[in-house]
Amino acid sequence: MDAVSLGPFVMPLDRLYTLLALAGFLATAELMARRLKLVFLSNWAWNAVFAGLIAARLGYVAGHWPVYREDLLSVLYFWQGGFNPLWGLLGGLAYTLAAFRGRLGELRLVFWPAAGGALVAAALFGIAAVKVPEQAELPDLTLTTLAGAPRNLADYRGQPVVINVWATWCPPCRREMPMLAQAEEENPGVAFVFVNSGETEAQVRAFLDEEGLFFNHMLLDPGQRLVPRLNVIGYPTTFFFNRDGVLVARKTGELSRAALEDFLKRIR
Repeated sequence: MDAVSLGPFVMPLDRLYTLLALAGFLATAELMARRLKLVFLSNWAWNAVFAGLIAARLGYVAGHWPVYREDLLSVLYFWQGGFNPLWGLLGGLAYTLAAFRGRLGELRLVFWPAAGGALVAAALFGIAAVKVPEQAELPDLTLTTLAGAPRNLADYRGQPVVINVWATWCPPCRREMPMLAQAEEENPGVAFVFVNSGETEAQVRAFLDEEGLFFNHMLLDPGQRLVPRLNVIGYPTTFFFNRDGVLVARKTGELSRAALEDFLKRIR
């Protein structure tokens, strides 16, 4: 499982763990600032986090510049994810050195907030690392095409497969569909399979016609039988299978083009 359901919201686990680690960092800094009556320490912590997030985003964009160059506005789509942790740490460190310029003797105060955040991060990511990796293969499950013909998902074995589980009422699903349609056209060696969950043929056709979209492998799952088979906890969820039909990666939530390119490299 790569995400957790928080009421009506679904959040990727890596994003949740990062937020909790930052919360530990900020809370430790706030406690020290109040106890030592050093207001600047609290201000430093918030500014360091802000600087780190900007650096992390810019680092990720720089590493995927050929993709982002095609759509510069997508640099601002931070809700899709896409942050480089190393660049984030370097950005926070650079701001810290600049903030404490001329009073380097006080840099020792930085240790405790940093330790607080690091301990939270180490605990959370450590727990995740020792979990048994999720094993899954292309399900032996027969769904139907828009034309009403049966199609078994296991029949796609022998080529890289991307399965996108979606619904027409899901805003992130609708946003990523044009990008996925383009990716399908540009990657003829990969089977992009779109499984609509819980809706009728008429609803799916109406959406595709309205958006002017066409997909080679659009399947219907009105009974949501795939959901328990692949442990889907939110929409959209995208699964990446290699040629042997083994699950290599999954992504809960909206995909960016940069993230999609990274996942495709892993299954080719």
